[in-house]
Amino acid sequence: MIYVACGSVMMVIGIIWLILPVKRPNRIYGYLSYLAQVNKESFKFAQKRASWYCILFGLIQAVIGVIIHFLNWDRYFLVWLLTFYLFILLPIVYTEKSLKKFLSTRHELPHDYVDPDQVKRKRTKGFRDQ
Repeated sequence: MIYVACGSVMMVIGIIWLILPVKRPNRIYGYLSYLAQVNKESFKFAQKRASWYCILFGLIQAVIGVIIHFLNWDRYFLVWLLTFYLFILLPIVYTEKSLKKFLSTRHELPHDYVDPDQVKRKRTKGFRDQ
């Protein structure tokens, strides 16, 4: 049932963001990230894309929850409790990937942007990484 509850909440949040999008960057309401704040177009794109991804992954999660319930797999609650957060992270990951692609095609990707997948850490002597 945790999948149904979390999926339903995600869908409601996505629908609210779609109906009442935020106009300016806000830490309380809407989608906010470094790439979303590059310019007004990227912010608008991020709000719309994040709302659609929340609706999509919320729907997927709710459907999985209903399937789990009908198959009587509710007794494996610990497994579902340890895995449901992945569906919360997926809209963020896909929104950031879409934003990066959107800004790259418009040649507006910030010069100081570092792709998280390309970060390579080199160990040094002591406690700090380079």
